[in-house]
Amino acid sequence: MGSEINVPCHLTPEICAIGMQIKWFKETDCVCIYKNRHVIEGRSYRDRVSLDTHVLERGNVSLHVNIFSVSDVGDYYCQVISGGRTQQITVGVSIKPEVQPVSQSPRFQGRSIHLKLFEIDKVWTKQETDIMNKSALMAEELQYMLIRACKEKDRQLERAEQELRETRKMLDRLLRLNPHAQFLDRDKSNPI
Repeated sequence: MGSEINVPCHLTPEICAIGMQIKWFKETDCVCIYKNRHVIEGRSYRDRVSLDTHVLERGNVSLHVNIFSVSDVGDYYCQVISGGRTQQITVGVSIKPEVQPVSQSPRFQGRSIHLKLFEIDKVWTKQETDIMNKSALMAEELQYMLIRACKEKDRQLERAEQELRETRKMLDRLLRLNPHAQFLDRDKSNPI
């Protein structure tokens, strides 16, 4: 527990996935979306999941999950979309029943656990895929809302910086007009 796991997924034949759209779900919850060369993380997976974008050119679209916990066990669904064509796979992640101490494996209650990853021949229902699509849209909308909020904060900061520059110019002009003027802090007890 607490380690990183990779949920493997590779395109066959090995083709470049940089220009494709990649969606990862755990059950029906959006884990992440790779779109327009950017990774959008699902709300429940923020700062815990990633795709190695530098290996996408080799068709490696594997999902990396950091700080692995028991709640991350389940079925992962990957969709790769290019043009009008979609490829998909479901990968199961389960805990092997046998528990053996291994120094580099994640620890669970003081003991190591071993994970089993396997391809599942699962057919997702229309209801499940509808929930997946809504979850993906929510992740994208949240990302766009965060971007818009950051841009608005940047605009506010730029306006504040412009006001400070104008105040500085005004003070510089006043000092040039009266170089011996002293500006005292009105909050101090010194009389003006």
